[in-house]
Amino acid sequence: MSTSSPVPRRGVLIGSTAAAITGLFAASGTAAAAAPAKKSTASAPKLKFAADGKFKIVQFNDTQDGPRTDRRTLELMNKVLDTEKPGFALINGDVINGSPKTVTEVKQAINNVVQPMESRGIPWALTFGNHDEDSMPNGTNMSDAKILDFIRGYEFNVNAKNDKIQGESNSQLLIASSKNAKPAFGIWLLDSNRYAPDAIGGQDFEGLMSYDWIRPEQIAWYRDASKATELRYGKVQSLMFFHIPLWEHHHMWYGAQFTSSDADHEKAVKKHSIEGVKNEGIYTAAFNSGMFTALQERGDVRGVYCGHDHINTFKGDYYGIELGYAPGTGFGTYGLGGTENHELRGARVFELDENRDGVYTGTRTIFAKDLGIDMGTKAQPIDEPLPLP
Repeated sequence: MSTSSPVPRRGVLIGSTAAAITGLFAASGTAAAAAPAKKSTASAPKLKFAADGKFKIVQFNDTQDGPRTDRRTLELMNKVLDTEKPGFALINGDVINGSPKTVTEVKQAINNVVQPMESRGIPWALTFGNHDEDSMPNGTNMSDAKILDFIRGYEFNVNAKNDKIQGESNSQLLIASSKNAKPAFGIWLLDSNRYAPDAIGGQDFEGLMSYDWIRPEQIAWYRDASKATELRYGKVQSLMFFHIPLWEHHHMWYGAQFTSSDADHEKAVKKHSIEGVKNEGIYTAAFNSGMFTALQERGDVRGVYCGHDHINTFKGDYYGIELGYAPGTGFGTYGLGGTENHELRGARVFELDENRDGVYTGTRTIFAKDLGIDMGTKAQPIDEPLPLP
């Protein structure tokens, strides 16, 4: 697979520390009025290692479709979940696109892609990407905050409720040991936000990436919650997920900060143990706000995984922290182009074993093409949206 592509690019922030460490399992509480169903504290799903000490996480991302989702997106999700039987699944941003024209259509578009988890009783969550609010100019008024209120009404959703921290999908989820209630591993979810502002200090963003950045208050929230968790339980090793890649994803691929040379990449492959492909640019935030250095400081995050760039699948070890992508899941959005458009549709699986040092034992990708799913280029929307609960 080539490391560059002429594929057209897409058109161009939670809880207090106390809540983070006392919410050992999923967040609970009364759902918003428009949510599918109310869930009680007693029925909140729990994240817990299986009796054999193992746990799997499945990452989907960029399902990015409307109320008639491409049926192959759902087939892919269903087959991955049935094969892997994870304890937790995530759609890591750009859950829907901007095509919905009504509130109901937004809910239908979301419901289609969360039903694979919800119908199987698999705890799940979303992070938000840059496209999830794109229906608002159509008059839906479905902001990320309102989408969060909606999804938190599902029985098996584990997103934390919103608060005043920048972004809507920031959460800390702790996975209890199979032996007791003490957390054996953690999952951090962050909202990487949407687009950079038009100007700051009277200067526009011409020449910079057009995307927003993880804000300092979010980093402070992570740092404080991480310290509080360590104080209560000891250092809990974790994985972190958000939609838009860090600047360090670029630096790792090229083995350099200010150049993008294929010759530098060849050296970086060996230095950073890089696996997978890069078929488009690494579309980072406009500013580097220091998330990676905060992770280095705390030492409790083993890997940071994003989406956003649908046809990048690589991962590597960047100074002791894995940085990587999951392949884009949705068949309704851009891919490689041409007859190979859907070749990289897929998901990423993470394997945990609390009986092994560090708990996190590795990650791998799964591709639709290996699951017997039709790779034809013609769209295959479902006849009708799946029934809302």
